[in-house]
Amino acid sequence: MSRLTLSQLSAFMKLAETSSFRDAANELGVSQPALSRTIQHIETRVGVRLFDRDTRTVTLTPAGERLRPLAARLLADYETLFRELHEFVEGRQGLIRIAALPAIASALLPPAIASFQARFPGVRIEIWEDVGDLVHNVVRDRSADFGIAPPPDLASDLRYQELLKDNIGLVCRRDDPLAEVAEHRWSVFSDCRFIAMSEETGLSAMVENGLGEAGVVVERLFNCSAATTAAALIASGQGISAITRLTMAEIASPRLVWRPLVDPVVARSIGIVRHQGRSLSPAAQAFVRELEQQARKIRMGEAVPGSDFDSEPDGDSDADFDSAGDGVGDSGGMD
Repeated sequence: MSRLTLSQLSAFMKLAETSSFRDAANELGVSQPALSRTIQHIETRVGVRLFDRDTRTVTLTPAGERLRPLAARLLADYETLFRELHEFVEGRQGLIRIAALPAIASALLPPAIASFQARFPGVRIEIWEDVGDLVHNVVRDRSADFGIAPPPDLASDLRYQELLKDNIGLVCRRDDPLAEVAEHRWSVFSDCRFIAMSEETGLSAMVENGLGEAGVVVERLFNCSAATTAAALIASGQGISAITRLTMAEIASPRLVWRPLVDPVVARSIGIVRHQGRSLSPAAQAFVRELEQQARKIRMGEAVPGSDFDSEPDGDSDADFDSAGDGVGDSGGMD
């Protein structure tokens, strides 16, 4: 048995619906003789009569009755398939897989996802969190559509689009006299107990760059692997530390404040990491635009989830942040 085309199935269904060659032809926008020839072709292909007709009536034969629900299902599936494809092309359906640094994921992604899914509820988003090099690797092997991380190596097969600079600042308890000062030089750590991050973290390399450029020597305590551990130690009165702005937003402790560090200003670039040979889906492209808007708000000091960007001491927010925007110096080893 030869297969029928979608146009033939549509002609069959219209005639079955109207029981009139004239009415079916009018609705299909064809002549009656053309519709009659189409029905004859269909019956020849399937090898059986589908309609009983005389001068006044057109009715389905048993074979026609059997074909009718099958044709309806095929046409419905076809419409559903192309509707879903259209929604995908329009960015209203699909799956977005994002790899990101934990601190960046907590600061950038929740507000971006909330805004995006209010407009595109049919799009699913998956998040994979890890340090910078692993984020790059996940994008490189195409397990993720894109990453949010520091820039990859210059010789990489990845593309990079900067979203913002993530500055390092001093973190201390809210009741610490250091919290009364709007910004600090790195020399502040010379006379304080300094809670350090372990060398396996990119944050440690940034701090070492800042201390080295400032010519400051400190005694490193604890060597924490997680910023949340360092924050808990600071909150318990064990010392102070240097943490990036977005990492501090991830911690979001009401007992701590963040103050910018200057001379030098140390910051890491954070942006979108994409594979050179991979095109983003329409939904992913729309989500990148949402991330750009959220990054713009953070650069302007308008929003980090769970905190605000008040740079004035004794602010009323859960965690204080500077409103000074981006740093001017980048550091190496930024995972």
